[in-house]
Amino acid sequence: MTIRTWSAIAASVILGAFAQVAPAEDLSPSQQNALVRKYCAVCHTDAANNGGLSLEHYDAARADAPLAAMLLSKLRNGAMGAAGLGVPDKDTQAAWVAATIRQASAAENWTVSRTESSSPQASTVTASVVRRVSPRKPEADAPLYRLSVSCDGATRQGAMLITWSPEPQTNRTFLVSTDGQPGVPHTLTGQEKMGNGTTGTSGRASAMLRVPLPAKSLTIAELFPGEAAVFPVDALDQRTRRELAACY
Repeated sequence: MTIRTWSAIAASVILGAFAQVAPAEDLSPSQQNALVRKYCAVCHTDAANNGGLSLEHYDAARADAPLAAMLLSKLRNGAMGAAGLGVPDKDTQAAWVAATIRQASAAENWTVSRTESSSPQASTVTASVVRRVSPRKPEADAPLYRLSVSCDGATRQGAMLITWSPEPQTNRTFLVSTDGQPGVPHTLTGQEKMGNGTTGTSGRASAMLRVPLPAKSLTIAELFPGEAAVFPVDALDQRTRRELAACY
């Protein structure tokens, strides 16, 4: 099976077509935040970090397109009622999805955030971006991969995390390649527990990566059969690349 990728043009066409059915009434950021807290953040907490995704501090008023893209994938693929709290009425669901589509519109561009400190050298910088691949089944949504790279300036500790949606995965070895080098095997095992304390489990939807910071690109391959996602690290601005490099 050949490696499958999906162009950004195709992705924008699909998102644009879906956006046309948006209801006339928009949800305010505070309304979106209330929905996320009720239906999502009960599982996706800082402590549980299910799927490598915390929504405990989600704020629709502050643009984080890659995070919104992951939330959108969850909303559109059955996660809305996963916490056992039911789901909003259909009009609210439609408005919530439409608002999140707008939040996610720039997800394939890098989003950079900084937690500032009194000393510039002690701030934390995080950069994230999303890549879509071709649907695995007819009529299905395009799966997403989100790469998040961070550097804690105070401790010089870096973290590189890959998350994916909508399907979990486990008991599989995938490859992580930097700058076209041979892929480094990463083995994914075990199950995740529901973050709200219930007994439900699923496969995993995130993994820490053990590779150096690439100069140009990072590729995730074979996490799902025949599939690859390529992240353009060289598209980051020079300041961010310099700050991240301090931890790698």
